[in-house]
Amino acid sequence: MASKDKKTEQHIIDTAMHVFFTEGRLHATTQDIADTARVNRTLIHYYFKSRDQLFDTVFERARLESIRETQSVLCAALPFRNKIEQFVEILLLRLQTYPFLEISMTASIQEGIYLKDKPEVFMQQFITEVQQEMDKGTIQRSNPVHFIMNLFSLVVYPFIVKPLNQHLFGLNEQEYENIVKERKTVILNTLFNN
Repeated sequence: MASKDKKTEQHIIDTAMHVFFTEGRLHATTQDIADTARVNRTLIHYYFKSRDQLFDTVFERARLESIRETQSVLCAALPFRNKIEQFVEILLLRLQTYPFLEISMTASIQEGIYLKDKPEVFMQQFITEVQQEMDKGTIQRSNPVHFIMNLFSLVVYPFIVKPLNQHLFGLNEQEYENIVKERKTVILNTLFNN
C-alpha cells in the first residue's frame, strides 16, 4: 500500500475547512468536498474513513488554531488596550475568513463536544488582568467575566446573526461589510472609559 502524501491530505483539509466554514456548507458530503478539491472521493476516504472523521479533523484544527491565536494575544506583554485592540483585529479577521466557524463551535458547545478540555489557564490570568484594569479605572467596574463576555459577544454577534441583521436593517452585502469594518472602533469605544 502506498504511503499517505501529507500535501494531498493538507489540500483535502484546507478544502474542507473552506467548504464548511467559509461557504457555510456544514453538512457538505465527501463528494461535495472531493468536487471542490478536484480529487476522487475514494481519495478522501483513503485519508479520512468517513465524512465525520474529516469534519472532526478540520474542526479540531480550527479549534486549536483559535485557542492558540487567543492565547498568543491575551498572554502577550502589551499594554491592556493594545492587547484588546489586537485581539479584536485577530478575531474579526478569523470571522471574516471563516464566517461559519463560530456557528459550528457554538453548536458543538451545545452538544458538549467543545468543552471536553479543562478551562484554559491563560483565561484565569486574563481575568486577573481585567480586574487590575478595572481597579485602575481603565474599564468599567463589574465582574471581569462580564467584560470578557462582552468582548467576545461584540465581535462574534454580527457574524452569527448576519442574515437576520441584514434583513432587519435592510442591508445588502456591501453595506453589511462596511458595518463590520466599523466594528473595531465601536467595540473599543464601548469597552473602554475615555
